[in-house]
Amino acid sequence: MRRESAALRRAAALVLLALVPVAAYLARGVVIDNRLERWIAPGTADERRYATFRDTFGSDEFVVVAVSGRPLFEPEAVRLLGDCLARLEAVEGVVRVQGLPQVYRDLFGGEDLAELEREMTSTPFYTGLLLSEDRATTALLLEVTPGDGPAARRRLVDGIRAGTAPLSEAGFRVALVGSTVLITAIDELSAREARLTFPLAVLGSLIVLAVLLRSPRAMAAVAGSSAVAVVLAIGLVAAVGGSLNMLTAALPALLWVLSLSYGVHVVSRVRRLQASLPRPEALRQALAETRTGVTFSAVTTMLGFLSLLVAAMPPVRELGVFGAAGIAIALAVSLTVAPLLAEVLRVPPAKLPAAAHARRRQPFPLRHPRAVLVAGGTLAALALASVPWIRLESNPLAFLPADHEVARDYAWVGERVAGFYTAEAVVTLPAPWTDPAVWPMLDGVASTLGESPIVSRVVTPLDLLRKLEQWDSGFDPAAYRLPADRAAAERLVAQLDPRGRAVLAGLVAPSGREVRLSAIVREMDEGQFLDLVRDARAALGRLPAGTDGYVTGQVLRLVGAQQGLIATQLRSLGLAFAVIFAAIFVGLRSWRLTLVAIPPNVVPVAVMFAAMAWLAIPLDAGTVMVASVSLGIAVDNTIHLLVEARRAQARGLGGAAAAGEALHLVAPAIAAATAAAGTGFAALTLSAFLPIRYFGLLAAVMMAVGLASHLLVTPAILALGVRRAGAPAEASS
Repeated sequence: MRRESAALRRAAALVLLALVPVAAYLARGVVIDNRLERWIAPGTADERRYATFRDTFGSDEFVVVAVSGRPLFEPEAVRLLGDCLARLEAVEGVVRVQGLPQVYRDLFGGEDLAELEREMTSTPFYTGLLLSEDRATTALLLEVTPGDGPAARRRLVDGIRAGTAPLSEAGFRVALVGSTVLITAIDELSAREARLTFPLAVLGSLIVLAVLLRSPRAMAAVAGSSAVAVVLAIGLVAAVGGSLNMLTAALPALLWVLSLSYGVHVVSRVRRLQASLPRPEALRQALAETRTGVTFSAVTTMLGFLSLLVAAMPPVRELGVFGAAGIAIALAVSLTVAPLLAEVLRVPPAKLPAAAHARRRQPFPLRHPRAVLVAGGTLAALALASVPWIRLESNPLAFLPADHEVARDYAWVGERVAGFYTAEAVVTLPAPWTDPAVWPMLDGVASTLGESPIVSRVVTPLDLLRKLEQWDSGFDPAAYRLPADRAAAERLVAQLDPRGRAVLAGLVAPSGREVRLSAIVREMDEGQFLDLVRDARAALGRLPAGTDGYVTGQVLRLVGAQQGLIATQLRSLGLAFAVIFAAIFVGLRSWRLTLVAIPPNVVPVAVMFAAMAWLAIPLDAGTVMVASVSLGIAVDNTIHLLVEARRAQARGLGGAAAAGEALHLVAPAIAAATAAAGTGFAALTLSAFLPIRYFGLLAAVMMAVGLASHLLVTPAILALGVRRAGAPAEASS
């Protein structure tokens, strides 16, 4: 039976190793995809409303190309801008370009610069949208419809950059902003940083393993099995058509350090048993002794990941699914490939301390359990008291370093000329929009939107109507006003050329009774944006009977999804807490030991939340999953201790003695695994991409505090429980 079991284990290990080349090939095709639409839960009322808006008015996604640095109305500058216009209009995904060179070409036939300057500056029609108030900066507004997938979006941005490159070469300051540009920058930075930080995490953890295991062959067995687990997991992501994002970009590093933990426990026990048993018997017994602890640890970590399925954001749910699948793979690898590598590499036995010096006195938590518990409880209470100071943030620009080119461009464009995205107010009218009776209502809502300090301009169809009236009056700036009556308005609209009708179609529904008012927003702060939305909804609510309206937009959808982050955090953490400790109860078959497991795992999670408050790390799309995942990770070491303590109790040892036996047996492996994993996570703090940096920092803090909690609080509870039951503490030996 033993031979059959060993043969089956080797066969499973060989199958997993055979899959590695295939998985590695598939993993090469995994892409980073942070498109905004991927962060929004489908099927909600807001989503249906936004879909209706898109069907009616078209996309609200645009790219702004801001240009400054030379006099704009000089012949050479206008010529260069005209050449740039032609190149941008040819870029795949660009629907329409509006701006100074487009006005010059379409309205003036590329002639009479003096009239162009007069047209652009004599009325407020272009100011705050296509021209700055000081006339030193112009903006080309590109309406875009990127294709599916991150590659199409990247090609679009690359095409825009190539089209504007001659302007930069001619001495202009050129800045690109917009959701398309920002998402592409996040994709590129998260992919690059993942490629840089993962090797750092590997290197840091290997150095720690080399120091603690003191055996290159033992380190190679652990590292080799971890590498197999990571490759198989990422290959699985590719095989099912998945992609990574700014959350799951840290998944390879996360799986690496967790796989190390499982491998360390197996290989360390093999080395320990080889000191007194032949290698085959040591392998068999090591697996028999560690299988339960490693399996329970993996199951609880999987449950921590799976608790993220209650999140509304699809990428958070993806992290839960891919993380759980990766842990399942890591478990299979640690129980098959790790012992095979230990056997093939002929891992040497560990050098155990002499019996006389192995246990000179009881560990501190067994001698002073009350002091340990008071200290742990105080720390947890102080940490939990800091939770209200955690701030919620939904500013994707904050994911980039402050000195990143795109971050600098956003700041410059917002200060100089225009905004980055829109808040869309849609008004349903009781009469066609060309009826003068509805104009005061539209102007009233537009005025409310324009009063916001973060709005650079509000675009309405009435602006176009005023401009048409001016053009019909010989371009007289004094005639920039609304027509006298509905008949005059409809006559002006009927005179529009195809390009003008296309612009109007983006502002007025075919029925003529639905109108779009676009507030161009130049600030990424969530609080100010929500103030604008609140004011817009209030203005729509004051409209007379028979008139209705709503606020929508791509960014509003994202902000709304992010507003649910706190609820997501609480739901996922509560679910993780319930299912993880339920699993511990099922595995240990003891409600007393399950209760013992709770306090030492509350402490590290509480401290992790406190670290977010103390270090000003926001609760956002990049940190929302940390608590649930951290709980699943933190509980691992407790499980190893409790499994060994239960075995010792089954042999007749009391609670304190059983805790001491468990510490003696698994503490070295726990310390080595945690130190290696913590070092790997700490390496992620070197990343310039803030979600990866914050994840690494919080995980490292959690693991360091968790190690102390497991080695102090868990034994203290076991010892104190025995004393309260009336049994004496075991004497020091």
